Amino acid sequence: MERTSAETEVPGSKDETFVVDGNELTVEEFIQHLPENISQYVKQNPMSTNTQLFSFLALLNAYIPDSYLLMPECQKILGPPDPIHGGPPFEQRMEPFTTFINTSSSSPGHVCTIHPVSATTAVNLLSDSGISRSATVKNLMVSLCGDQPEPHIIQFIKDLLTKREMGEKGKEKFSRLIEDIQEQENFYNAVSVLETASNKLKQNPIFPQTISRLYYIRGGITDYEKAKEWAITAIRRAPNNSYVADTLGQVYKNRLMREARTPEDILHRAQEAFKAFKDVETKAEREEGPEMEDTAGTVSISDSFNNRGLFGFIQVAKITFEKLRSYPSQRQRRFIQSLQMEVQAKFDFFEWYLTYSSPDMTTLEPSYFWKNVVDCYEHYTTTKAAESTSFPGLLDHLSRGLFTSKGRRARLEEAEETVSDLEAIRDALKTTYEENTDDVKAVERYILSNIILSNKMHNSPQLTPMKELQTIIQRFLGTDVGRRSPEFYLLVLLLFWPEGQPQVVQGDDEEEVEQEATEDDGSEDKTWEDEDEDEDEEQETRGEHAQPSLDLMFDPDLQQQATFMERAFETDKYAKYLRGRYLLPLFFLGKGSGLSKWIHKSRLDAIVAEKVDVELANEQDERIKKKWRRINEMWVNGEVWQVPEIQDILLPIQIELGHSPTMPQEHEEQVVFVCAGGKKIMATAEVEPGLSQMLSYLGFTIQGPVVFKVGVPLVSGQ
Repeated sequence: MERTSAETEVPGSKDETFVVDGNELTVEEFIQHLPENISQYVKQNPMSTNTQLFSFLALLNAYIPDSYLLMPECQKILGPPDPIHGGPPFEQRMEPFTTFINTSSSSPGHVCTIHPVSATTAVNLLSDSGISRSATVKNLMVSLCGDQPEPHIIQFIKDLLTKREMGEKGKEKFSRLIEDIQEQENFYNAVSVLETASNKLKQNPIFPQTISRLYYIRGGITDYEKAKEWAITAIRRAPNNSYVADTLGQVYKNRLMREARTPEDILHRAQEAFKAFKDVETKAEREEGPEMEDTAGTVSISDSFNNRGLFGFIQVAKITFEKLRSYPSQRQRRFIQSLQMEVQAKFDFFEWYLTYSSPDMTTLEPSYFWKNVVDCYEHYTTTKAAESTSFPGLLDHLSRGLFTSKGRRARLEEAEETVSDLEAIRDALKTTYEENTDDVKAVERYILSNIILSNKMHNSPQLTPMKELQTIIQRFLGTDVGRRSPEFYLLVLLLFWPEGQPQVVQGDDEEEVEQEATEDDGSEDKTWEDEDEDEDEEQETRGEHAQPSLDLMFDPDLQQQATFMERAFETDKYAKYLRGRYLLPLFFLGKGSGLSKWIHKSRLDAIVAEKVDVELANEQDERIKKKWRRINEMWVNGEVWQVPEIQDILLPIQIELGHSPTMPQEHEEQVVFVCAGGKKIMATAEVEPGLSQMLSYLGFTIQGPVVFKVGVPLVSGQ
C-alpha cells in the first residue's frame, strides 16, 4: 500500500490520495471502498483475532487521532505463531484489513489505521455488523490492561473514556466515546465500560469519578446513591485531590436542587453539600503548583487553584436560600444568618479573582459564574454587588455596560457609569479616608477612585491634585516596608511613574547605557488636553499637570517598589490562587500626564468592541459569538496594537532585554527592563527574545509591570 499527496502528507487533507490495488483513490473514494472489502468478512468472522485487532485500531484512531499499538501488542492479540517463529507475516494475517492499516509510520514499531475518517467509517461498519463500541473497548482493556499495562495504553484508555472536548458551550459532559455509547447503545453499557476500566486500573480515580458523574447527570433522581458510592470510591483512590473530592459535592448539590422539598430535607441536603465543598476547599488550599512536586511535605499537585469548593458553597447557599424562601420560620432565618459572613467572604474572593485574572488569554468563566456569585451575595446581604467600592470593585466600575464586562456576560442589568456616578464615589471615599487617615485600605481606595475618575473625565473638578495623592501615599512608605499589598505598590508605581519617555538610562553603577537618543522637544508629553494654554493654571490646580519635584519623582525607588509588588504577589494570596491563570492588564501607560496618563483596560475594550461592530455590521447569524471570537483573535494576534484609536492614546516605551537574578533560568526570556526616569525597571513581558528594538507598550497586572509587543520597529522620535 502507498500513500501520496498533491501537497503534503497530512491526514485529513482534501488532496490526500491512496493507492489500492494499483488504483489511486481520493479520501471519499477510499472510504466508499472500505465496506466492500471488510463488511462480508466481519460478518463471517466476528470473533477472529484479526477482526478484533482491526476493531481496536479503528476505535483508537476514530476517537484519538495519531494513537497506535506497538507491533508486539498486535502480535499478542493475533496470537501464535509469531513471524519470528515461522508464522506468516503480519500483513498476511491481517487480510482483508491490510489495505487500511499503516505499518510504516514515522515512529518505527507503531501500527495505526491509515486515516481517522476511514477509522470512523470502520467503527460504524463494525457496529452495524454487531461489534459494538462498548464491546470493543472492553475487549481492548481485557487484552492489553494486564498487571502492568504500558503507559501509552493507560493514556489511550483514559482519553477514550474521560477526555472531554470543547464544544460551543464549553466542555462536553463526557468523552466523545462515552457520549456515542450512550446515544447508540444505552446508559448502562457506558457505565459497564467505565466499571471495567475502574477494575482494570484500580489506582486511577478518574474512572469511578466519571461513573459518579454519569449517575447524577444522566441517571435520574433514583441514582444519587450510586453516584455517591462511586464518588466516595474515587476519593479513596485520591484522598488529597480536590478535583476528585468535588464530585461528591456536585452529587449532593444536584440532589439538593432536584430532590429536596421539605424544610427539613432542604437543610439536611444543604449541610451535606456544604460539608463536601468545605472538604474540597481544604484540599485545594493544601495543593501546590507543579514546581513544588519534589518538595518534601507536598501532598498534592495541581496546575491551577481549584475554585470549585468556593464556588460550590456559593451555589449551595443560593439554592438553599431560594428553596427556604417558601418556608419562613425562625429556624430557617437563623440558618440563613449563619451563612452571611461566609457568603461575604466568598463574594470578596470572586470579586478580585475575576477582576485580576481569567482562565487564559481567550477564555472567561461561564456566563452563569458571576451571576451565581452576585445573586447569592444579594440574597444574603442588603448591598447590591454593583455598589461595591472595594479595590477590585472600583476597577470594575469603568467596565460597566461594556460588551466585555462580566456583568453583561452574566446578563445582569447594568448601565455605563457616568461622570457623576464616579465623582460621587470619589467624594464618598474621600470622606472615608479623612475619617480614617491611618487606614491604608481607605487610602488605596481613595487614590484609586481618583485614577478611575480621571479615565472618565480627565479634567473633572473633583480630582485631587497629583502632588496631594503622592503626599498621602508617601506617609506609608516608611512603615511596613516591603510588607504592603500588591494594590498598594501598584498605586505607588502609578503615582510616581515618570512623565513621558526618558532618553538616558542609568544603571545601578551610574554608567550611561548606550541607546538611541531623540530630540527632547516635549512633544511626547503633549496630548489633546494640553492644547488650551489658557487652562494651564487651572489644570495645575486640578492635578492634571501637577509635576512633582525631582526628589519626589524619584523617591521612592521604582525598581524597589516593583520588586516589593512582585514579592507581595508571591507571598500574599494571589500567587496561590491565581496560579495557572492569565493575569489581566489593569492599566496601560498613555500619552497623558498626571493621573490621565494611566489608561484603564476598559477604554481599549470599548475601542476594540466598536471596531468589531463595524466589521460585523452585515452579519446576522450568531453575531454575539462571532463578536467574542473576533475580539479574542485581535488580542491574541496583536491586532489591538495596530488600531489607530489605541495607538493615539498609548505611549510607546523603550525596553532592554535582560534577566532577573531572582527568576528561574527557564524564565529569562520573559524578563525585560523598561527605561523610565533614567533607570531600568524590571518587567515581565509578552514579547519574544530579540525584540528590544520593537515598539512596545507598558501595562500593569496585579503582579507588576508587563510589556506588550506591538510587532513593528521602534523608530526614532516615535
